[in-house]
Amino acid sequence: MTPADAPETADRSRHVHVRLSDEQSSIYDLITEYLQASGKAPDWYWRTAGHLEGNEADNLEELLSSAFEAGAFIAHDHPEDVTFKWVTEEECEKERKREERGEMREAAKKERSSLSHYA
Repeated sequence: MTPADAPETADRSRHVHVRLSDEQSSIYDLITEYLQASGKAPDWYWRTAGHLEGNEADNLEELLSSAFEAGAFIAHDHPEDVTFKWVTEEECEKERKREERGEMREAAKKERSSLSHYA
């Protein structure tokens, strides 16, 4: 599925969720790979992101711009690592609640442990 697979015009109340395909993957590793490939300093990026205060508009713009570019890089160079899911507000809220309760992480752990039985 790609972002172009938007819902039909009859169901415009949906929005897209972008997730990593593999729960073991790290978005940090993919963004770091992008930063290195584009000649940007990953150390500066991660330090700035970790210390960003409310009024640092210049840093915020650079961070957001780099994050947007990193998303495009990941979708282009690593399409197998990204999934797109069109959801309603209700589905979004249910997913958010599952994430808050940790159910999604636990389900992924169970699935990985059951698969390791066959490895």
